[in-house]
Amino acid sequence: MNKVEFIDMLRRHISEVGDPAFISDTIDYYQDYIDTAIRKGRTEEDVLNELGDPRLIAKSIVASRDDITGSGYDRAGNAYSEAAGEEPHREGHYGGFADGAGAEGRPDYGVYDGKLHIRTRRGKNISLPLPLVKVGGAVAAISLIFGAGYIAVQLLPVIGVGILALLIYRFFKDNF
Repeated sequence: MNKVEFIDMLRRHISEVGDPAFISDTIDYYQDYIDTAIRKGRTEEDVLNELGDPRLIAKSIVASRDDITGSGYDRAGNAYSEAAGEEPHREGHYGGFADGAGAEGRPDYGVYDGKLHIRTRRGKNISLPLPLVKVGGAVAAISLIFGAGYIAVQLLPVIGVGILALLIYRFFKDNF
């Protein structure tokens, strides 16, 4: 099987999802993955063997889509119910599961709903608005830069005295 056959078979079997944008994104992902691996010097055959059977990949993708499109929690950890006519949340960068599974199927961390969501080791959920996180990061970076600069300025007299002492020592050592 070559890349074209692999992609065609994947496209045929993933069409069950019914979401053209998702199908296109998935196909683009696999095409890019294969092309990148080939550019890095691997053979097309090796890459396709690594990926495996496109029917199994499609089956796995369709099953995972079924999991996040039913009632419960979407990939971002937001609760919704199709019975109530709600749609799963699809925007943002999703976190992962630090220990393999977050409480109630929610991610342990992530950025969605305009907030940074973190689950602590003790299971407490913390949500911080992104603008606050960005300002906090900028303040921390500036403080670090100015703090290091302040320490350097405070050490200059000590360094200066040390250099002066070294020069005086060498002068007297060489001349007397």
